Amino acid sequence: MVSNRWGCDTIILFTCMMIQSSKSNVQSSKRIHFFFLVCSLLFAKPAFGQENHAPVPPIPVEATFGNNRVQFIGVLNRPVSADGKLSYFNLSMGMVDYKNTASETEMVIVNNLTYALFGNIRATAGAEWHYKLGLVPQVGLQYFKANRTWLFLLNPNINFQPTRSISTIGIVEFKPAISKDLSFYSKAQILQVASLSEGIHARSALMLRAGITKGKFTIGLGANFDYYGPKKIEKNNVGLFTRLAL
Repeated sequence: MVSNRWGCDTIILFTCMMIQSSKSNVQSSKRIHFFFLVCSLLFAKPAFGQENHAPVPPIPVEATFGNNRVQFIGVLNRPVSADGKLSYFNLSMGMVDYKNTASETEMVIVNNLTYALFGNIRATAGAEWHYKLGLVPQVGLQYFKANRTWLFLLNPNINFQPTRSISTIGIVEFKPAISKDLSFYSKAQILQVASLSEGIHARSALMLRAGITKGKFTIGLGANFDYYGPKKIEKNNVGLFTRLAL
């Protein structure tokens, strides 16, 4: 089943690269982009089941409907080997405004293999598909720890194309129980990308979420603060978010 998953990822990445190179049909490309982003998350769940039938954490899929645009985000962390040392990590993000403007459409899909070094520290290697930069090979380190109340993830990477840069993703979740059926949900997520040689700012973001969870469904308020390029051009988005644990 793991080999089938690798085949699916290869097809997804190759198709995304071909779509990126096409300049002729923007609207069709955006629909296909979104289709493959969702597939990369949904197909991973059955493919990475463990033979020892250990409990598998859910796959969170989130959509934010803000005052300026819609954002989709999903995070996946699944063991590949029986001993859990080798794992697969996926982070998928997409954004588009309500006018479906091509220049305002963003999509990033990160696919990495991780290997346990010691404690909660893992080595990572893989590639990011970026809506403007294309395929970006990367290596890095990852710290990941989670329980019913807390989740921590810190993932710095060195990117090798089109120029060398360092990117860091950080996620903190706090989700204490309120009652038997309800719990509070909060998340802070950061992204920072800068040129490795010159230290010039390329991209950064802060995402905040706060809501109420019942069963697998969460609803609440969300805010995104995004900054682009050396001049840190700002784009904010505030609104309602929904989250489903698949």
